[in-house]
Amino acid sequence: MTFLSDRHHVLIALAVIGDALVFVLFIALTPIEHGSVEIAAFWRTGLPFAGVWLLASPWLGALRLSTLTRLRLAVWRVPLIWIGCGVVAVMLRVWLTDRTFSWTFTIVSISLVAAMLLAWRLLLLLAARRITPD
Repeated sequence: MTFLSDRHHVLIALAVIGDALVFVLFIALTPIEHGSVEIAAFWRTGLPFAGVWLLASPWLGALRLSTLTRLRLAVWRVPLIWIGCGVVAVMLRVWLTDRTFSWTFTIVSISLVAAMLLAWRLLLLLAARRITPD
């Protein structure tokens, strides 16, 4: 029993590290769209997005063993949880930065991060099948 628990902890740690890197990559891709690197973007967008996801997603089921190891659950849970977290993150970003709300930014950023999180989590799921039996 402890052995399975240790495997689950490894999977959770990998998921959290990879999820955080998804947000770093998302912010790093911003210059491609906007043409300049802004360190402020890491604080303005990255912190609310990553913060909301890393704080809320475990409570919403993103780190459950079933979500980490079952394809059918991962493909709908991860994007659904992110959409909820993303909406909160966008509103937090608007509030913290005194920026105006933008539907375009909201839809594009939430969609892109959802795709990136899902792609990462599917890679993790493939690795998890070797680490944790079903």
